[in-house]
Amino acid sequence: MAKKKADKKSENRFQSVITIDNYNQRNYKFEGSKVSSIRKLQFKRQNYYVSFVANKDLIISPVTVSRNIADEDLAGALEDKAYDELGLDAATEYIIKYREFFGEGLDGRSFQLFIMEKDRYNSLYGDLRNSLKYVDLIVPAPLLYQSLYTHNILEKKKVHCFLYFAEYDTTLTFYKDGEYLYSKSINYSLKQIYDRYCEIVGKSVDEKQFFRIFQKEGVKTTHLEFQQNLIKLFNEIFITINDIVIYTKRAYRVDVIDQMFIGSELGPISGADEYAQNYLGLYSIPMTFDFKVDSEEWYIDQVHYMMNLSAKTYWDEPDRLVNFSMYPRPPVFLKRASGQFIMSMLLAILAASAYPLFFLGSSYALDLNNKKLRAEQQRVGAIATRYRRILAQKAKEIKNLSEKKAGLKTTYEGKEKTLISVYNKKVNYHLKSNQLAAFAKNLKKHGVYSNQMESRNDTYYLSLVSNSDENVTELIKDITNKYSKDIKMINIDEISEDSNSSLYQGVLKVELR
Repeated sequence: MAKKKADKKSENRFQSVITIDNYNQRNYKFEGSKVSSIRKLQFKRQNYYVSFVANKDLIISPVTVSRNIADEDLAGALEDKAYDELGLDAATEYIIKYREFFGEGLDGRSFQLFIMEKDRYNSLYGDLRNSLKYVDLIVPAPLLYQSLYTHNILEKKKVHCFLYFAEYDTTLTFYKDGEYLYSKSINYSLKQIYDRYCEIVGKSVDEKQFFRIFQKEGVKTTHLEFQQNLIKLFNEIFITINDIVIYTKRAYRVDVIDQMFIGSELGPISGADEYAQNYLGLYSIPMTFDFKVDSEEWYIDQVHYMMNLSAKTYWDEPDRLVNFSMYPRPPVFLKRASGQFIMSMLLAILAASAYPLFFLGSSYALDLNNKKLRAEQQRVGAIATRYRRILAQKAKEIKNLSEKKAGLKTTYEGKEKTLISVYNKKVNYHLKSNQLAAFAKNLKKHGVYSNQMESRNDTYYLSLVSNSDENVTELIKDITNKYSKDIKMINIDEISEDSNSSLYQGVLKVELR
């Protein structure tokens, strides 16, 4: 891919950035420090139009070619590599984009290929041609996160993992030192999560109610049946995620993943970050970044903010992103081949007519100017040398301070974790005798008898006997509501009706955090 010179006036040419989600049919307008929703797309020359391609619609793979291949032959060589090494169907037409990346120990030139079937591209973006004259930028979704590093929202010298749930795709994306590393789609999009939940409960559940509870309460929902089934479902999801994390560490030689970000197009998923920390052992937080943009909506999909930042990155450094747009805006007149040809002809005519006069006076003027420039060169050269030495020294000092800061931060975080652990053991420790007494009061309150109560670690086993299933139900609701913040899991599977005595017997298992 040939190097392009960034247009430094691009940001001044465009008043607004229009971000387009063609999967969910949601569009936003970013103007200054404000963002607002757009119902209908209309082309305006002063707007810059940006969209994205979901990870599930892409084949992404690194390839290496010989350094002896000329730039003009590079596209053909990479296309041959793609068909040979990635097993592309020769009968299918593809759109192949690429960008070069650099690393240690690479023998040839290395590129990341981004491949999309042309039929899928046309079905996804063909309608944009009818409503818009041009689409300036279409970015592969995994590269959107790069804008977080380019605009200093995230620290580059770390390994980050982004888990993003959308109705059309759920993707796990990894970045190392601010650069894209690997991404993988899993078969648990929001639509697939709903379908799988219905399979688990064995019946159809109202979809709107499901996503209303999922959006509002997440994994921490107080709906007991919903919580138990959702935990089963998230166990399946995180088994898949754990396999991908293990593969990524091994394949890309990653020792530690410093932080995991979890988000969705619906907003933060309550409890998902704690679930990831407990299940994967990764420090996790919700994927909500401060983009310093004002909005009247309580939540806007983070993808739109990242598309806005990616547009600004592309204006300054087009080689850092891959652009899938087949409907790009033509360059300004002076940058078109025809415009450059016309301007060259005009300049040639002007130069030919002015040449005789110029030749007469240029010799004397050049001599005077050369003397002046030589004197100025000596003076400026001395100043430049002095400042280069100063900058080199300052750069060395900054590097030393950064290393010292990183060391202190590691020490601080270690002490912080130790203090939290000590605090939890001293303050949040559950005294078992008190807890058993509390459970006994609950039993008495609801007329339920117990012939045995015992505890193992943080799990309590209550052997229940009752002549009424309503008493047992009320007891379970009371315990769930009263200890909702402390309960990790409650199991009622062993409680059933004894057909001989018509009594309800069984063991209630309560596991505390």
